[in-house]
Amino acid sequence: MKEDAYVIVHGFGGDLGEIEYLARAMRARGLDVYPVLLAGHGKTKAYLKKYSYRDWIESVKITVHSLRQEYRSIHFLGFSMGGLICLHFAALPETRSLTFINTPIYLWNLKVLLQDVVHGLRRRDFETLAYYRDSIKKTGRKSEIDFLKLLFHSKKLLTSVRKPCFIAQCREDETVYYKSAAYIQRKIGATASVKYYPGGCHQLFTRALAVRDAVCEDICRFLSR
Repeated sequence: MKEDAYVIVHGFGGDLGEIEYLARAMRARGLDVYPVLLAGHGKTKAYLKKYSYRDWIESVKITVHSLRQEYRSIHFLGFSMGGLICLHFAALPETRSLTFINTPIYLWNLKVLLQDVVHGLRRRDFETLAYYRDSIKKTGRKSEIDFLKLLFHSKKLLTSVRKPCFIAQCREDETVYYKSAAYIQRKIGATASVKYYPGGCHQLFTRALAVRDAVCEDICRFLSR
């Protein structure tokens, strides 16, 4: 039986592209990485609507069930909403650690969001404006309600986490208010450590080019302990 598997979970309305950079960095260090595509994700808003937050959790559960046959320990890494989903596996005896990356408790950093939009308009930065436009289009009301249900149920699990945890949070995250990281650390307690990264943004591995290598390095360092 092998020793460690590493499960990576992407965010709400996203796909495996959000976490591919991290997955490659971990594979380069010889780690056995298993990214999970959540039910309903990676296609259209109408397709996402067919699935609930319970189905998203089930997607990870299916992967975990197969890994149990091959590995002694499983490390869970969650980007954004993926961190909330990982909490549902914290109590498993196989779970060795949890990593939260820009994971939400408090939504929206309005100051950053408004700055981005205003600067985008002034500078005719169509890439930034398209990013916000596409983000709005990704999900519908039913899926957003499911996300809020997941957030509500996941928050209650924080105080029962006993495994080592690392929390990575960009200070200029427009989607997740950076104080979410402090909340997670406070609720988990002594087994959790947090690191804030200057600048950055929510889509850390695809858009925050200046800090993503540092984040990957810190995550791999934590996982090697």
